[in-house]
Amino acid sequence: MKELKRIQRLLLVLCLGLLIAVGGRSMRSLAADATPTPSPAPTEKPVKVEAIDYENLWLIVNGEDNTAVYYSDKGKKTWSKAEQDNGKYYIDISWIKATASGEINVKGDKNEEIVTVTIPARESKYKVKFDKVNGTLVFSGLPSGVEKFQWRKATSYQWNTALVADAKTKDSLFCKELEKFRVSGASIYVRIAGVDATVKDGKLDMGSRPGKEVKVSITKRANAPKLKVNGAKLTVNTTTSMEYSVNNGLEWKQAGKTMSLDLLAPEALGGSGQDKAIWFRKRATANSPYSKTFVLEIPAQDPAPDGNDFSFETKDGKFCLTFSKASKTTPYEYTVVKEGVPFNPAKTSWKSVVTAKTISISQRTAPAGSTIYIRKKAVNQTSTTNLKLASDYAMVPVSY
Repeated sequence: MKELKRIQRLLLVLCLGLLIAVGGRSMRSLAADATPTPSPAPTEKPVKVEAIDYENLWLIVNGEDNTAVYYSDKGKKTWSKAEQDNGKYYIDISWIKATASGEINVKGDKNEEIVTVTIPARESKYKVKFDKVNGTLVFSGLPSGVEKFQWRKATSYQWNTALVADAKTKDSLFCKELEKFRVSGASIYVRIAGVDATVKDGKLDMGSRPGKEVKVSITKRANAPKLKVNGAKLTVNTTTSMEYSVNNGLEWKQAGKTMSLDLLAPEALGGSGQDKAIWFRKRATANSPYSKTFVLEIPAQDPAPDGNDFSFETKDGKFCLTFSKASKTTPYEYTVVKEGVPFNPAKTSWKSVVTAKTISISQRTAPAGSTIYIRKKAVNQTSTTNLKLASDYAMVPVSY
């Protein structure tokens, strides 16, 4: 009897276990049936970044099938709505520092797939300085492939674009522009030109930001030398540290010490010449550029005096000269050169004549065979008078 009861209890336990097992499978089946079906993937296209305007700091987005575009920083916690203009969405990126790369995330309202864009840092490892001797710019540390740069005046907001090769080339159009600043000296700012990001072959080419701004001092040229014409000796007080040009700066020649007008401006001499302008400047050295330019005006030399200006005769064993037009405002001069003595108008001693009174010259001073040279006297330049060279000279042979 006891054995029968034990068997009954055992069967009861087995039946309960079977009921629990079947019930568990049923619950799991019901739970599986209750799991929601995943939503289908959105059919709208995600947003697409089309360009980055680094100059004006705009990221330009094509919303595709979305009716709104949102953007956020690296944290993706706060999303702001972008403004639309002519079918494109413009996102301000001025809050991203130029000195380091920055991340911006973009998504749409219909398709929330996030598009991440990393804005590159600007290039800052290059240097620029001014070569005051050659008048060019010297770049160092430029990234490979950089061919253009931008520059502006210190107080200007307008950037100008030029070629790096031109900035390194003396007498290029760019360097001629720099030359204009050397009158008083100035500062300019230089940077590597930026390249806007655009889509190429279906991918966004990030381009590059404009580089850091480098201040470059353009030094002014030294003052021009001061020169004078010695109207009597027909020379100019040049020095060997100068150079001169007779064709308005197209060609320059080394100057000598105290040069004569025979060498500098022969076309102004001889009585039938023309006025001549000669440019002078201090020449460049290894450590300093050439100076500003001084323009020296050489007036044409007057013709030699003739019979209307003077007369001569021998009287009482003397040689007599009369300058009928001589006065303090119209001075003449003469010199006696004895036979066999070479004549150098710059070194001879001239005697001034300021009256029409006859001058008597002894045979000892002017022996027969001598030559008397006569010319109009030079007039030095002052605040009230213009320079006049000593005129060409007339020659009077002495005989008794």
